Order: sequence, then structure tokens, then C-alpha cells
Amino acid sequence: MTRHQGAHAQARAAIATSPAYPQALQHLTTEIATGLEFSELAVFKTLLKKFFSSEDWTDEDAAALADLVGHGEGQWRHELDAGFILEHGFVEGRYRLSVSGEVDASSPSIFDRVFAGPIRPEATPHPRKVKFVLGGEPRPGIWYKAGEPTPDDERVQRLFAEGDVTDVMVAGDFVTVGLARSSSWEDRLELLLALVAELFEHQPETGPVAQTRDEMLDEAGRLRLVAEELHLLDPDDAKARGRLQEALSANDARTRRIAVAVLAQSTDRSIVGESIRKGAADESKIVRRTAIDSGADSDDADLVDVFLNALNDPDAWIRWKATRSLREFEYHDKAVFERLLDDEDFQVRMEAETALRR
Repeated sequence: MTRHQGAHAQARAAIATSPAYPQALQHLTTEIATGLEFSELAVFKTLLKKFFSSEDWTDEDAAALADLVGHGEGQWRHELDAGFILEHGFVEGRYRLSVSGEVDASSPSIFDRVFAGPIRPEATPHPRKVKFVLGGEPRPGIWYKAGEPTPDDERVQRLFAEGDVTDVMVAGDFVTVGLARSSSWEDRLELLLALVAELFEHQPETGPVAQTRDEMLDEAGRLRLVAEELHLLDPDDAKARGRLQEALSANDARTRRIAVAVLAQSTDRSIVGESIRKGAADESKIVRRTAIDSGADSDDADLVDVFLNALNDPDAWIRWKATRSLREFEYHDKAVFERLLDDEDFQVRMEAETALRR
């Protein structure tokens, strides 16, 4: 595997955090993306996100982009802000993309830039979540998970539109954002910070000095079970896991819901299965919804029985999600789907019909 290194790699990473980035995307959208099929746009966006980052851009990646774009004609060259140059087009019919420009080694680091603004990012006990301190008056937070019914907060909808945002907590004085395992905070922090700043009104932050991860864990271990804290815990840390498992039996359904979702992110499949099964049997609809949705995300075929039981749930969304999950897990008992053709909910019936027609 040959890696594209040196000045080209530095320019790719530098553009991603500069004013040249939206300019480059605009040119590529106008000149290339408009000619792609709708189903190809998500892959195109994913490849560009990797190209404009500090990740390695391999010959295989370049070939994947060329195959996606297909054969064509024409070449383009654009001078971007900060002295960068975007060059792309077709060479002997194959698509190629490159950038160049002088990268100032003395330029501010990513931390210099993100800590310079009014919104302060903070590390959390959970390795894939960052807390953005907005300022303002503290108030209870509302937690949202990607894949569940569309949130009524348009700002959260916009964050989920990024594709790699897994969950969001919105409180009076902060917002936390969870990132998928496939993405890196090193690559995404600056852009997501800018998006949070754009979406959420804030006041100058005047709180105490930020705690370290260890201080937050120790303090959390001595406090009562608070939903706003739980979603930041690392399910693969023994101490945090114990607290999350305790929260599965909390009186507050919101607390149980978050505990299920966070434990389902563990790398230990037994922990994932145990939390999903307990959540799917919960008396609260919001807990069961989270459990079924987390089970669908887990790709664990051993949870098929959980989806089968959920087909009898009184909540239509849960029945629909369970039906879709069984279809995606390639469950082959047609009798199960045939019975669902009489379901009172149209979405469930349509999902069952789709499964029977595969």
C-alpha cells in the first residue's frame, strides 16, 4: 500500500481547518457532485471528508474516488484562500484530485484555535464525547440519540445531519456531542465546534476551571445518578460500567434510557446484550425504544429474539424498528412477516411487505 505523504498530506490536513475548506467543497460540488447519482452522494462526501483530514489518503482511496466519479473529461484549477490551490479533473479518463500550498509550521495548533473562542470544548470520561461549554444558566439537559424518532429541536437535527454524530445532550449551559468510532475528534473537533457555535446561542462562560477526566469520574462516583452525567461515562471502564449498570434500575426512565444506550456502546458483547435485553423489557416506552434501536446498531445476530418479542410491543415505532431489524438481519421466517401484514401501523406493514419481496 503506497501512501501519499509529504507536502500534499500537510496541505490536505491544513485545508480542512481553514477558510479554504468550504471553498474547495463548493467547487467539487458544482463540478463533480452534480453529475453523480443521489445514491452516490453519501460515499462521495465520506471520501472527501477523509481526503481533507490528517488521515492517510492511500492509492486505494484515490482509486475508490475515481471509480465513483467514473470516466469523463475536463480539468479544473482553483486558487483558494490562505494560498491553497485545488486541482482536479480527468487524466486519461480517470478522475484525480489534489491540493497544494505552503503550510506554515508556526501556525496555531488545533488547540490554540479551538480554545481561542467563546465556546470551550472539554474532554469527558467517555473517549468519543466532547462537552462544549456555552455559558448561560444551568438547567436539566435533554438527551437525543441518532436513529430514534426525529427530535423536535432543529439544532439537534442539523447536528445529526453530519452523519457521524451519534448522540447529543442539550442543557442550559452546555452541549455534548458523541462521535462514531469511525471518526476522529482530532479531525472533527474544529468543524463541529464551529457548527455548535452557529447553532446554539451562548453567553461568555464564567464558570470554574474545567475538571480533569479523573476528577470528573471521582466526583461522579460520589454523586446521585444524574442523567446529564451518565452519557459521558466510558462503558469499558470498570468503575463507570458499574455505575451505568446500577442506573439500569433507577426510578427515572430517562436515567435508565441513557444507561442502556451507553452500555450498548461497550466493546464487550456480553455487556451490550445484557443491557439491551434489560432495556427492551422495561416498562417505559422511551427505554424500550432506545434498547431496540441500540440492538439494531449492534449487528449482533444473537439479539434476534429481542426483535421478535418487540413485534408485540404496543408502540408502533418499536414494532417498525424491530421489523426492519429482522429484515436487515436477513431473518427468513416468512410467517413472522406475513403476520405483520395485518398490523394497524402502515409503516410496519410496508416494512413487512418489503421483507417478503426480497
